Amino acid sequence: MSETMKEFLAMGGYAPYVWGSYGLALVLLLVLLVASVAGLRSRERTLAALEAANPRRRRRKADAAAGGDGGEGAAMLPMTGGRSKGGQNDGTDADAGGGE
Repeated sequence: MSETMKEFLAMGGYAPYVWGSYGLALVLLLVLLVASVAGLRSRERTLAALEAANPRRRRRKADAAAGGDGGEGAAMLPMTGGRSKGGQNDGTDADAGGGE
């Protein structure tokens, strides 16, 4: 190993602290990655079980989004009253005469 490489790895006498910090950070990142993937898989299994136990619920939502009889889609529409946020008439309010 060359002398400059030894000097770099020695980090001016602080090598145990520097490399220890890098090692600890790497270990923590790996633990976080493993925990995140495990949590994701667990939630995906729970979701699949819930969907299998109640398949009608997904169909009702699809019907409501398509304007079906579910009623959930209509409750999600904004109530703007034909006016934009700035108070300007957007042409949809029949009383204001903007759509004529």
